[in-house]
Amino acid sequence: MTKSFIQVNDILFGIQYRNFYNVIAANPALLGFTAEEVSSMKKDCDAWDYCMDVDISVQKFAQDYTKFKLLLRKGNKNEFINEFPKVPEFSVAPSIVVANIQLRFRQAAGKAKNSANYTKSIGTELGIESHHSPFDPKLGKPVLKIKMNVGRPILSYIKKEYNGLVIYKDTGDGYTVLGTAFKSKFNDPSALPEPNTSAIWKYKAIYVWDGNETGHWSDEITIVVRG
Repeated sequence: MTKSFIQVNDILFGIQYRNFYNVIAANPALLGFTAEEVSSMKKDCDAWDYCMDVDISVQKFAQDYTKFKLLLRKGNKNEFINEFPKVPEFSVAPSIVVANIQLRFRQAAGKAKNSANYTKSIGTELGIESHHSPFDPKLGKPVLKIKMNVGRPILSYIKKEYNGLVIYKDTGDGYTVLGTAFKSKFNDPSALPEPNTSAIWKYKAIYVWDGNETGHWSDEITIVVRG
């Protein structure tokens, strides 16, 4: 199917825009970009890269701290506590830019494509040529999301062309099959912990195609469930 040239994934979007900037900056006059426009693109790239570095660090810290909090209160088998998790440190933030970096990237790509000197090979080097990708079930990697509803976890994912998703769960003794999701949402039917107790539930999943598990494992996601 034909896709937009802009990467959906936040990290890949940053890589794509940085590559676009680097190619333009090497010869801005070729496609009619001014020094001011190139400088603006660099500020966008710097701001987005910093935003992603902080976002990833904060999310990891939040996950680590939730696990630490439960361990501190309830303990967990033979685990020991040596110190509090360290709050991440960040470098000096770059200049802030106005909202909608993606729109400015799209406009810059449009300007490049409208240049009389633009060719498909240049567009490929810039990373802005849409492409037709045949579906290959072996390449898929599901992205699991989780939220709570009335105290119960609900998992969601993008089904795409696949038949569904096999979901695995670990409550502390290793991963076992929880169930198969044929729709984009899956309610965990497991019994909740005893009243006034809590537990850490972990999940991972893999796509199903033609009746078989296929592709790459999702990243693990974790949630604290209370009875």
